[in-house]
Amino acid sequence: MAYTGGPLNELNGKMGISAPYKSVAVMKLIKQHNPKSKGELVELIKWHSENTCECGVVSKGTVEDFGINLYKSQMNYWGEYKYTLSECIQWEYDLFVIQSLKGGKIERSVISELSSRVREYGFSESQGFLDEELRIDVVITKGGESVGGIQVKPLTYRFMRQGVIDFNESANKKWDKPVLYFYYDMNERLINSGDLIEEIRKL
Repeated sequence: MAYTGGPLNELNGKMGISAPYKSVAVMKLIKQHNPKSKGELVELIKWHSENTCECGVVSKGTVEDFGINLYKSQMNYWGEYKYTLSECIQWEYDLFVIQSLKGGKIERSVISELSSRVREYGFSESQGFLDEELRIDVVITKGGESVGGIQVKPLTYRFMRQGVIDFNESANKKWDKPVLYFYYDMNERLINSGDLIEEIRKL
C-alpha cells in the first residue's frame, strides 16, 4: 500500500499538482508504452518531458519535479512547510509510479528465474515500506530470514542522471542488508543472471 492519502493528498488535489495538464497523463503513457518496471515508468515520464513522442503524451516534468511542485505549494496553501522536499517527492512517486503500476511483469520473471536456479533461497515481491521507501523490488530470504534485496532496472538506468542513481542508492542504504541490481534489455532479457546468482550465494 503506497502512502498516497493524508494531508498531502488534500494539498495535491486542491493545488492541482497531479492534474494531467500540469503533470502527465500517466495511465495513457502506461497504455501506450507498457513499462515493465517502476524504474522504466519513472524514465518514461522523464523522457516525455524532454522529447516529442508519436504517442502524443507530453509530460510537464519528472516525478521529482512534481514532488518539488507539491513541496513549493505548501507555503501558498498552509503558510508553512509541513513536509520535507523528499517526503513530497516520495508522495508523488507513490502516486504516479506505485499506484499506477501495480506489480511488474519483469519483477515476476526475475522471481521465477531465480527461484528455479537458486533453490536454497526464497524470492518474493517486496511490499510496503521496503518497496516504497527503500526502492527494493524483490526480497531474498534464506531459512525464513531476509538476507538481501534486488532492484530490477532497465539497462538505460546506468545512464540516468547521477542524482536519480544517488536517490535510489541512499534509499537502499536505509536497509541493513545488501541490495543487488538486476538489469534487463529492450527485449526484456535479464542480462546479468550469472553474476547476480554468484552474489546471492555469498549472502
